[in-house]
Amino acid sequence: MNCMLTTEHRGPAEHNAFSLLLAAALSATLTSGCVSIQKERSFKQSSVTTVSIENAVPCRDMIDRYTTYMVYFRLEKPVDALSVSVTAEYVADITGAKKSRKTYFIVEKIVDMSRFKNRNLKDLHAEIGRNYDADWNRGKELTLISNDTEPFKSLDADSTYRIRFTAFALENFEFTITVNADCAVTFANAP
Repeated sequence: MNCMLTTEHRGPAEHNAFSLLLAAALSATLTSGCVSIQKERSFKQSSVTTVSIENAVPCRDMIDRYTTYMVYFRLEKPVDALSVSVTAEYVADITGAKKSRKTYFIVEKIVDMSRFKNRNLKDLHAEIGRNYDADWNRGKELTLISNDTEPFKSLDADSTYRIRFTAFALENFEFTITVNADCAVTFANAP
């Protein structure tokens, strides 16, 4: 059986239909995720903090009603983008072997609401990204892009950001939080 595609024996109508079909197939392949043309970002600095579960600050805003912890950070200067990742490791047996556990996290920007008309609300924790979707499909890293047209999503140096995270388990975890950006990042346990 000859599997070669050729257009030399086709009439103009068949040739146009074949070209249209070929263009549609190519378009479907490019938009289906088979071919990725997105360039991976690189950042100038990587800031890391490690928090044991004993020293982790619990958060009353839970993720799926499960124990959730939080850490705050500030940017040295405004950035166009940054990436966040959270890992969890625990000692799995008496030999000291470590195992990792999937982590789920949400990144929020703390917005000072005192300048707006609603004086009853002091701070608003506006979600700007999470590493999982509605079906709990998770990514290891989350890249956030600054959007100056949406003030809650601009990545500026005047704001404080909060990362809420959980591993949905009770092991004696050590969490490692990494923020990659084009500036220094300062971590804190409180805003």
